[in-house]
Amino acid sequence: MDFSHLSEPLMASMVGALATVAAALVQLRISWRKEMKERERGQPITKKTRRGPVIVVFALLVAAAVGGFALSQYFVSLREGDRDSLRADLQSKLSEINATATRLEQARTNERRQIETEIQRADASRLGEEGAAASVVVGPCKPEGAKQACTEQSAPRIALCARVPAAASVKEVQLYIGAEKPKQPWQDNRVQPGEEAGQSRFAEKFTERPDGDAKQICQGFANWSGEKSRIARILVKYAL
Repeated sequence: MDFSHLSEPLMASMVGALATVAAALVQLRISWRKEMKERERGQPITKKTRRGPVIVVFALLVAAAVGGFALSQYFVSLREGDRDSLRADLQSKLSEINATATRLEQARTNERRQIETEIQRADASRLGEEGAAASVVVGPCKPEGAKQACTEQSAPRIALCARVPAAASVKEVQLYIGAEKPKQPWQDNRVQPGEEAGQSRFAEKFTERPDGDAKQICQGFANWSGEKSRIARILVKYAL
């Protein structure tokens, strides 16, 4: 038994009870030996001599009661200590469970964010492979003078732009020139930068310019045909 956590009043009660029991036992032994000697001598036993053991027994009963009370208080304190220890253990387990639940929730959140990021990257990669497209219809060239012929140098130039993410790196720029009402698929109308097609031409190099949280990939175009309109189309494939 561990008596280190007993209170001072309880410890004093137990010590007093033990001392009383010890003193009563000693007194009972002395009285018994004295009575035996008197009987050996043939002396009569007085009332005072007979009351001695009774007083000792009464003292033993009192000491036993005090000791029993002190012992019961000791067991009560043990139970209270056990309850406190159990409560502390339960609180510790609850804290561990809460910490584990928090870690699991954080792990699920991180995993969900990672999955969402991967999905966004996959979508962005797919969009980059499909490419960003733009097209415009450019009408016949109209020179300022009625008798002047429209030439490539005098034809108005436009910039045809496709919008891509700001972090995108351009992989390929595909260019197409077709009639106003094309009868062929766009793949058959593909041209190279700087290549002439029906008195129209794209510039040899594309340019980039910022556009808010994105950027524009632009290619210059000119149509110097005085009779026919042209559809210019640009398709920009990129990677993130």
